[in-house]
Amino acid sequence: MSNTDNLFAPRFSQKDVTIHKKERIFKSYFAMDRYEVSYNRFDGGRSAVVAREIFERDANAVAVLAYDKNTDEIALIEQFRPGALSDKETPWLIEIAAGMIDAGETPTQAAVREANEELNLALRQEDLIFVSEEYSSPGGISEKIFLYIAPADLSHLGAHGGLEDESEDIRIFRAKLEDAYENIKKGRIKNSVAMIAIMYMMLEKENILKFIK
Repeated sequence: MSNTDNLFAPRFSQKDVTIHKKERIFKSYFAMDRYEVSYNRFDGGRSAVVAREIFERDANAVAVLAYDKNTDEIALIEQFRPGALSDKETPWLIEIAAGMIDAGETPTQAAVREANEELNLALRQEDLIFVSEEYSSPGGISEKIFLYIAPADLSHLGAHGGLEDESEDIRIFRAKLEDAYENIKKGRIKNSVAMIAIMYMMLEKENILKFIK
């Protein structure tokens, strides 16, 4: 193991945490669990028992950035987000296709399904390029997001997507990768997983293009 690898290696694991109590205190569209935990400290001691409320979705999520190498464009969506109601500009956020992993699905299966539901795109699991697993806000949310980039032909991209039975009203559009990146810097794109995907694509485009047939 190199010095750099050692620097980033985990100091603790799940065995260093004791869950003294776990209680579901709320369940509706989302859920909330209350934990009482103690854990090993970096100074060699042991923490006090602390209580924390954790926002639960009872599933992980996927996100996929569809990219057209022929035009250097990506597929984006815009939809209303109640979590952004306090945003000074608009609670309609620009995002990439994303959603929850259904029971029995793999992350790649979910990514293909969500791209079809939200973008009307038929992707293939074997074409997905894995980017990362990320926790959006692990101080209070348990959800982990699996992020992918997918080659796609966006020439026939529609204008509207989403499922009526999930109350989805989605505007679909395509944009140049560089224009999307500029809109991150301008503050128009502020959905975190979309920002990560776009910035990753900007940084790693040369390497990603090697994987796209």
